[in-house]
Amino acid sequence: MSALDFRFIFSKKTIMYRFSILILLFCSSQLFAQFSIPEPVVNTGNYTITDTVYMDPNGNDNNPGTFTQPVKSFSTAMQKLPFGTAGVNGGHAYGLIIFKPGHYRPSGSFQQTASNWKNGNTYKNISILGMGDVTIGGTVDSFASNHLLVLCGDHVFVKNIKLKYSTGIGFLLSRPASEPRQNNVLVENVEVDSVGLFAMLLRSADTVLVRNCVSSYAGRPGNEHLTSPCTWPSGIKFLNSTDCTIHDSEIAYTRGEGLNFHNSQRGNAYNNKLHDNGLNFYNDNSTKLMVHHNLIYNTPDFGDQFWRNCPADQTAVWANRGMLIANEGACMNGNFPEFVNCETRCMLPNEVFPNVDSMFVYNNIFQNTGTAIAFWQGVTDIAGANCIRNVYIFNNTIIGVMGSAGVSSTGLVNLFFPNYNEFVNSFYGYLENVRITHNIFTYDTAAYPNMMPVKMDFHAKHPGPKDISFDHNLWINDHSYIGANGKVRPQMPGQTYLLTDSLKSIIPGPDNAYWIDTVPNPFALLTDDYSYQLRNGNTNVGAMEYRDSIKDSIPEDTVSVAGINAKEKIQIFPNPCFNCNYLTISGESMAETYDYRIYSLAGNEVVFGKVNKGKINISCHLSGMYILLLENKEIRLTKKIVLNRN
Repeated sequence: MSALDFRFIFSKKTIMYRFSILILLFCSSQLFAQFSIPEPVVNTGNYTITDTVYMDPNGNDNNPGTFTQPVKSFSTAMQKLPFGTAGVNGGHAYGLIIFKPGHYRPSGSFQQTASNWKNGNTYKNISILGMGDVTIGGTVDSFASNHLLVLCGDHVFVKNIKLKYSTGIGFLLSRPASEPRQNNVLVENVEVDSVGLFAMLLRSADTVLVRNCVSSYAGRPGNEHLTSPCTWPSGIKFLNSTDCTIHDSEIAYTRGEGLNFHNSQRGNAYNNKLHDNGLNFYNDNSTKLMVHHNLIYNTPDFGDQFWRNCPADQTAVWANRGMLIANEGACMNGNFPEFVNCETRCMLPNEVFPNVDSMFVYNNIFQNTGTAIAFWQGVTDIAGANCIRNVYIFNNTIIGVMGSAGVSSTGLVNLFFPNYNEFVNSFYGYLENVRITHNIFTYDTAAYPNMMPVKMDFHAKHPGPKDISFDHNLWINDHSYIGANGKVRPQMPGQTYLLTDSLKSIIPGPDNAYWIDTVPNPFALLTDDYSYQLRNGNTNVGAMEYRDSIKDSIPEDTVSVAGINAKEKIQIFPNPCFNCNYLTISGESMAETYDYRIYSLAGNEVVFGKVNKGKINISCHLSGMYILLLENKEIRLTKKIVLNRN
């Protein structure tokens, strides 16, 4: 039996239950190892860029495309990059288009079609780089009418670009189904704002990394008058992709799903902020996912207009879900889907996509959601058994709900399986080995007296297993699904301010022991907490580990200085810092040496020293979000920094 095929085997005898726990702990490191997702390989070794073309909004397509004589149009820039040579590197060539600063209004669109990628047995793989402030798209008063950027190459990157104001997709990674799948793509420092469809649609690609990107207002412009039913575009969607990772990114105000893994395998989402989306995170028919160290929330000040997937609907709305897990049974190129043996199977052509299986959700903070965790039966017009199995949701902190007071149609955990199509297609959905353990669940019970912490809707004739259990969770109030070793802590706060800057209010400490439960780790892989501090192994519940002492929270991006505009004069780069050994400090009289201290978001000092010739040594393998304090006799500057070392 492989690690991924491992199942809990429950018996009426307690000894069998304990034995299964021991097996799971033994296997957990193996399980985790199988989610070791590779980073894209771009522009190194056999994939080195050999040709570069420069563009400028004021360029001329009769120019050669050099830095001093740039071209104006994307089509001309593509033409100036060569195809590969047959028999050399498989016929592949790797080129780069560099956008000089400015606003680019596409008269057609910035698209690499299949004919611009392939010529017989030779190929043209194009990367994109923005220099300075580069924007592609329309204006707030005059939207572009197409997809803003489309690429179909391998071993390519897109960096430092803003894509704004279009009725189409911001960035589309796609290739015709008749061609091989794309592979090894890096998307970095790309901001997509106000597009009519997806901010990013990454389709049928293998090994994709999205980092330090922003998606805002996807699917909203032009759709203000939509009523039910309406489509659900995503902010960033991995569709039929493998080995796909997104981290240190923000997705907000999407009409549909914020982040969506659909028909994909081996996904990893961490260090992201997902907020105020119609649905913040969706796992649709995807397997082998890790979702960890994310902040998922809704903002009260914006009101429920951001939570309605059909904006013109006027019905009472709860702030939408933090996370939804389901199988909709969609094909990519095939037809006639059916559920067979925990898979979606399609015909003409034949396709197989595993149903939800092996999903690990841990060290996340959910705040102000309607439902934090939801399981859904999916569509009911597909024949067969729709299965969700091996889902482990552990060590998350879920605090606060938002919605119409008095409504009882939702819960912090909501399972919606009310249909069983016995006569038409034998449809039913079921759960197998779903474990929700070591989490904190709390909300304002006075404001929402009728809400259920856990709500389950199963059809009376539902033939499949309802194998879901709760263990070692902390709850704000008692209920029928509290589970083994669950505890009620009515003194937990039911709400708190948004945790975008400070985590102090939910860090267990001597003065708030209600957050604490002394229990063993659920998985050996759980070595740190939400703020990447090592767990001490004794209070393993929720996303934040216990602290013996807590320093005062350090505010982000503040400055105290004798003089004005010092914040603008002092620059700290690169930030985010990926696999680099030094941060560089420039501006505001670097002649003298500054002291620096680096703190975790919990306020713990992790590194300190003196700035040496404008540089801070960070080769100590820090990874995560931190606060940098820089000071001398005149200046005291704090800045949030993101460090990532692979």
